[in-house]
Amino acid sequence: MKGKNLLIPLVSFIEPANVYEGNLLNPMIQNAQKELSLHIDIVVGDMGYISSDHKRELRKQSQTAVITRVRENMFPPKEYIDHGCPECPEGIPLSWDGYDLDTEMHRYIAPTDHAACRVCRLHGSCYQEFSINPLTDEHRFGIIPLHTKVAQRLLQQIRPQVERGFENDKNKFSLNRFFANSLKITKIIGYLTDACQILLLFAEMKTNTKAKAKRVMKASYTQLSFDL
Repeated sequence: MKGKNLLIPLVSFIEPANVYEGNLLNPMIQNAQKELSLHIDIVVGDMGYISSDHKRELRKQSQTAVITRVRENMFPPKEYIDHGCPECPEGIPLSWDGYDLDTEMHRYIAPTDHAACRVCRLHGSCYQEFSINPLTDEHRFGIIPLHTKVAQRLLQQIRPQVERGFENDKNKFSLNRFFANSLKITKIIGYLTDACQILLLFAEMKTNTKAKAKRVMKASYTQLSFDL
């Protein structure tokens, strides 16, 4: 719906702070598919989900692309350092042409308009097509390679929106006003917060004008705040 904020909780896990959140990613995706019949194609996550083992597992078992940034000390394979992407034997950067789910390989092609190709020693005998195994670097060559425009756009435009849901919970539901040291109470509050988010979404969808939506949302937030 144009102009509407449709951030909505799908699957929630509430665990102690010392639980590694990366281990919850696979169960979240499985629950979304089991309970909602919703296949998650792409996950854009923070560094908490940078595990290459989890990325590989989700790529192979669920065909889910997990995209995260990489740490500064995580360098690409030596042969890709110059351009950050695969190159042909003569050092010309290749263009990504898709990932084959059956063969689990990436297809890369040489640019047809590159000036260096016309004077290349392999001109006329080069297949101009190359395959790259994701196992080369699971962070950079998952289902959507990190160097591609689509991956970078997801990180730059979608990733910043992830925190908005948490900020709404903390500020608009007054969750930042208290400290809960009981996991049971925290779970109750967490699930109530999810329910409130859904109710607010319905309230927003029922309004036709911006002014009316603002009044309804303001009243809803006042009624739904957890003033504990």
